[in-house]
Amino acid sequence: MWLCKGHYYSSSLSFYNFPYAFGGLFARGLYALYQKEGKDFLPKYRSLLHATTVNTVEDVAKMAGIDLTKPDFWRESLQSFSDQIDQFIELSK
Repeated sequence: MWLCKGHYYSSSLSFYNFPYAFGGLFARGLYALYQKEGKDFLPKYRSLLHATTVNTVEDVAKMAGIDLTKPDFWRESLQSFSDQIDQFIELSK
């Protein structure tokens, strides 16, 4: 369905796109942390999920050791896309 939703990609609608971009990158960054920490990450993740209903996004991220003002977390999130592209290219050879 996302293919026929042109407003998702309109640069003039950044207010609309921001929550999707933020959420997608945040989720990928959390998954990257899980891949690094393994099962040790799960208690933090459960606490984080619970806290999303009552805390700010900054405070929720801190529960998982993430400082949203630092670019490193976001770079790792973006790197996961790059890794998948590289994998696709390798598999398509």
